[in-house]
Amino acid sequence: MGLFDRFKKKTKDAVDRKQITVKDDSVEAEEILQKREELFTAIEESRNKEKIFNNVNIEEKEEDEWDDFTEDTAKNPFSKDVDKRARKIAKQSEKADKKKTTSSTQSKPIDRMKTTTGRELVPLVKEFAIDLSDAKVTKGGQIIRGGPVLDEILFELEEELLQSDMGHSAVTEVINTLKINLIGSRIDTRIGLENIVENIVRKSLQNLLEAGYWDFDRTIQSFVAEETPVSIMIVGVNGTGKTTTTAKIAHRLSGQGYSVVLAAADTFRAGAIDQLATHAERIGVRCIKSQRGGDSAAVSRDAIESAKAKGDDIVIIDTAGRMQNKTNLMEELRKVHRITQPHLVIFVADALAGNDAVTQAKEFQRILNFDGVTLCKLDTDAKGGAALSIAHATGRPIVLAGIGQGYDDLKDFDPEWFLDSILD
Repeated sequence: MGLFDRFKKKTKDAVDRKQITVKDDSVEAEEILQKREELFTAIEESRNKEKIFNNVNIEEKEEDEWDDFTEDTAKNPFSKDVDKRARKIAKQSEKADKKKTTSSTQSKPIDRMKTTTGRELVPLVKEFAIDLSDAKVTKGGQIIRGGPVLDEILFELEEELLQSDMGHSAVTEVINTLKINLIGSRIDTRIGLENIVENIVRKSLQNLLEAGYWDFDRTIQSFVAEETPVSIMIVGVNGTGKTTTTAKIAHRLSGQGYSVVLAAADTFRAGAIDQLATHAERIGVRCIKSQRGGDSAAVSRDAIESAKAKGDDIVIIDTAGRMQNKTNLMEELRKVHRITQPHLVIFVADALAGNDAVTQAKEFQRILNFDGVTLCKLDTDAKGGAALSIAHATGRPIVLAGIGQGYDDLKDFDPEWFLDSILD
């Protein structure tokens, strides 16, 4: 049974019994229309509070997240003790400065179309608006009301979405969108309320996936037109398929006529360097590497310098997988980013990890920001909630989808294709 089957049946039964609709000229209809305005206000206030909270956190992090690492910050057992009192005063001063700028930060909009290094992304323009014009009528029809029956139907839908591995905040957004578009609306029930509701849910899910949507190929094209080499930094936690994704992206761009260089910056994992070198040989691109345990930042820098000297177009940096709670390894990523100033940072996630993938993306972004997501193993993910939640939770879009093991099994992430695959 599909996600909507039971939900649509319950909705149709409720309409047939006139449990969630009333006549448009009744006293109850007038009360519902008044409550609709109150509902709008309450939901918008809740959304605005969440936006302000997220914007403040993201802006404060984006200002210093990549640049706060320097070699001098590492603890050195042979160095002299730092004046603790001076350090405490400096910390207090920094807190005071942040507090002063909080009010202005809250009103400053976040530009989702800029990369972590301030470059312009090329937006992918798609229409995600919820259009109920065919279903709504100006006279007659029925007014949809709230109440226990509709609440029960929405609660069951909420449970189904949560069971599909969607995060709680993403599910809440879908349910709120449903309420805004349903309660108090005058509709033509001949169309079938269950079909109207399905349309709203589908468009709501598309809106979740739309966050900061940008076009991978056109963005690369615009970067190459301005300067070369263009650098792409691949990051993520352990075991999500970063090295394979690096090879797939290299194959994709090489097939478009770009000359590509791979940087084996995963100098920790046994066999990672050889694995990437093997991929490079098969694809027909160069690979810059060092010995295991080498400096990842140095390897990345050498790859960019080599590409610049030989006139190559693109450098893809394959970094070591690391858990987001490993501070020293995360600091090493900051160092790679600071030295290379990559054009794009792509986070690789595993769709099979479900809600864990969402948690990993959120925690990873809390420490290191990224521009977009490649979601692997979508061909074997029957639920799909991770994809629906990652974009909503991080504010960064899924731009590429891994759908197999072959080099060609990497496609642009299309929300409509994805929703068809999990809903129909």
